[in-house]
Amino acid sequence: MGMQGTGSPLNRRRFLQRSLALGAGVAGLELLAACGGGSSTTTTVTATVNTLPPSTNPGAVYVFNQVVKDFEQAYPHEHIVGKNDPYDPTTYFAKLAAGQLEDGIQSYFTEPPLLIARHAVADITNLAKSWSSFKDYIPSIASIVTRGDRVYGIPVNGYVLGIFYNRKLFQGAGLDPDKPPTTWEEFRGYAKQLTSSKVAGFAETSTANQGGWHFTNWMYTAGGDLESADGTKAVFNSPQGVSVLNFLKAMRFTDRSMTQQQLLTQADTLQLLATGKVAMVVMAPDQLNALQAQYQANLKDFGIGPMPQNGGNAALTGGNLWVFNPKSAPEVIKAAFDYVIYSNFNLVGVARSLAEPAAAGQAVGAPTAVLFQGSFQEQLSALYRK
Repeated sequence: MGMQGTGSPLNRRRFLQRSLALGAGVAGLELLAACGGGSSTTTTVTATVNTLPPSTNPGAVYVFNQVVKDFEQAYPHEHIVGKNDPYDPTTYFAKLAAGQLEDGIQSYFTEPPLLIARHAVADITNLAKSWSSFKDYIPSIASIVTRGDRVYGIPVNGYVLGIFYNRKLFQGAGLDPDKPPTTWEEFRGYAKQLTSSKVAGFAETSTANQGGWHFTNWMYTAGGDLESADGTKAVFNSPQGVSVLNFLKAMRFTDRSMTQQQLLTQADTLQLLATGKVAMVVMAPDQLNALQAQYQANLKDFGIGPMPQNGGNAALTGGNLWVFNPKSAPEVIKAAFDYVIYSNFNLVGVARSLAEPAAAGQAVGAPTAVLFQGSFQEQLSALYRK
């Protein structure tokens, strides 16, 4: 998961309304991966992508290599080379200028406005519109990667921030682990009830830009926003914004239900949750895999719930998309594009690829957000339910 900013044209509330419901438990769900068609290329074309997992996560590396192997069997004249090089906005433009950027780059929903404005991504309009399901994107999702009638990327997954919680700690505190808090009032009460000399009820991020990320999320739950509708004025000092800060202030200093240590990142709060030192944190569902891979956590001991609300009926959303190197040759961009579609959306191989992460010992089942409408989404949803 990448941390998301607020610069995307995506209407987060509309996206949220179309998102999959977040369940209270996480066991037994399935993630989506995919496979697809053939290639008429007569010579082998090599494309690089930036999504090779780190060697410290061998299960994820195995799954990546299996998908590449399947892709190259379906597209025998296209070869994929993976690199462990996650998108970094502070180095992207330097790598592009130096010729060190991969051909296909997985990035975040927040990034296209700047990348497109600086001509730092390829125009893939013809490729995108040759894919039969591109037209099925929800308009607000398609708008992230389009400008006018031109297309510059492919959204592949989305998330909605929610609450991760320790089910055992809920039970120990006399709370129903199948009923996470749904309002601010409940959340504050749960945190107090979960707090002990060894456990904090809640931990929140507040450094490395993640404090603002989560503040935005809480703002949406209160019905507020960070900027005016026309995007010309900052409005975070609204009554809703003040209510968020007072809410967290009361939890920390009045209830003492938050960690005394502050300046935490998401990596810190995940560790606190995994080690039983904190009962609740704010996370995106894709952190389930990190919870298992890094801490060997039993996922049956944890639950996910939607963000507690205080009049907003919304939460911060984000997601991942692919963009392509504008300096790469057209046939190389096509190979990278084919891989992206194959590895995410082709229905032919979805059933098989669903089993690969589980077989490799990877966590599967993170709730995700709906990107499409119509029959294509119905087919995807049917595969999720199996």
